[in-house]
Amino acid sequence: MARESKVLKVGDRAPEFRLPDALTGKEVALGDLLGRPLLIYFGRGTW
Repeated sequence: MARESKVLKVGDRAPEFRLPDALTGKEVALGDLLGRPLLIYFGRGTW
């Protein structure tokens, strides 16, 4: 399955995605957090 590659600009909406919660492991969707303060950090895994 090919993925679309797009660079977001300031003010663009983030695409919908799901990831496991770091504390509980339960899957959380970006849309589940709508209206709440949110910090998304994409770091490069080097460990």
